Amino acid sequence: MKHKKEILIALTVLYAGFIFYLSAQANLSVPASIFKIPIMYELADFAKSLGLGFLVDIADYAHAHIDKVAHMFLYFGLGVLLHLTFKNSDHVILRKYSAIFAVILGVIYGISDEYHQSFVPGRTSSVHDLLADGIGVTIAQILFIILILMNLRRKKEDDREADPGEE
Repeated sequence: MKHKKEILIALTVLYAGFIFYLSAQANLSVPASIFKIPIMYELADFAKSLGLGFLVDIADYAHAHIDKVAHMFLYFGLGVLLHLTFKNSDHVILRKYSAIFAVILGVIYGISDEYHQSFVPGRTSSVHDLLADGIGVTIAQILFIILILMNLRRKKEDDREADPGEE
């Protein structure tokens, strides 16, 4: 794709703008009604019957802290876009250390977002929100690193199969 770099930059800026827009909303709340759907209770009972009650505990914890989960998901998306943007940069250092730069910029943006929220009526800034932001960006980078390592391993295995004489 000819303009891949520019498209990724634009998507990243638009996504950051979307986060800024959400932060500027005075009384933004995350709907928790999904946990009240009857099938969710059946799924919880089924998970417990399989010995997976810890998943229900995790879901309960996430429900109690749904705003932090929302922060993690939003910043996970930002982390993905930042990584892809840096990975497609013209600068070799940005490409090589894209995960590190994505975490740094994502956390800096999270700091600025929390500062911005401190001026919005009905909103407060929170270190816990910033922590959730940082976790979301970092999880995105960890997944990218895992995918990259899996791809390298697969390539090595493919190379060995293509040239079975070497061992």
